[in-house]
Amino acid sequence: MFGRESSVRYKFIIKPPLKKELEKEILELKKENEVDFELTEKGEDSPKSAKNLAKRAIKEGFEMIIVCGGDGLLNEVINGIMEEKIPENFAIGIIPTGSGNNFAKALGIPKDIKKAFGVIKSEKKTLVDVGKVNQKYFINCFSLGFDAKINDLANKIKEKYSFLPRELSYLFAALKEIIFQIPSYEIEIIGEINLREKLVLVAITNSPSYGGIFKINPGASISDGKLNLCKIYPVSKPKALYTLFLATKGKHLKIPEVKTYLFSNSLKILVKESAFWEIDGEVKKPEKEFKVEILKSSLKFISG
Repeated sequence: MFGRESSVRYKFIIKPPLKKELEKEILELKKENEVDFELTEKGEDSPKSAKNLAKRAIKEGFEMIIVCGGDGLLNEVINGIMEEKIPENFAIGIIPTGSGNNFAKALGIPKDIKKAFGVIKSEKKTLVDVGKVNQKYFINCFSLGFDAKINDLANKIKEKYSFLPRELSYLFAALKEIIFQIPSYEIEIIGEINLREKLVLVAITNSPSYGGIFKINPGASISDGKLNLCKIYPVSKPKALYTLFLATKGKHLKIPEVKTYLFSNSLKILVKESAFWEIDGEVKKPEKEFKVEILKSSLKFISG
């Protein structure tokens, strides 16, 4: 528990700007605990990138890292942590101040900063699985194809219109892409799941949702030792819009062109033409080959 007798050291990794309410809670916490906080800088090579701050925090003996941001910042922190030897008593907390907070939602952490601090103070720990694709770790999702392309456009919309909520920028991007063109890809999956088909997208998730509002794998669990895969076949534009709407409620699985799977071992995914892909909302350059793995019960998180 937090308090005068707590011997845990807390490192806050914050995506700027530092919100006044967040600063107030941190300073209040600092009165009775050993607390350090740093603002991240862009660029993976920067000493103050989220990844490097996380690596340094582990080496300096901090037993808890509190990530103040969204899924993207959490992904950077996870990639730093997973490259280090993780102490047995180490845990991660989240204050969901980002534009996409899907994993925090899966942990039961409220968006309200004060309430989120209440969850952190409870120190209730949950052991969760971690995914890995092409030497990059992901905590919430990996997807390729149409939705990764949407994510790329959503990021550009969000940069241009920063006042828009992340959910709206993603929705606008999806509508624009559906109206313009729905691409499909020749995809082969080898491993626990075997198929070779023309698909619009493949989404592999640890938690039920991604993109803020889409419950793409509604039955997913972050601690069951499995990843969930959703594939969608080519559909007409009207049906794509309907499927998009149903996905916000997790009811798209009733569409015949939507299929889901569970897997607990590695998969190899081959794309005939290179495709956009993303991990935890961060879009990567198009590639043709992906190796997906699950690292079961790898990290402890503070949960609600």
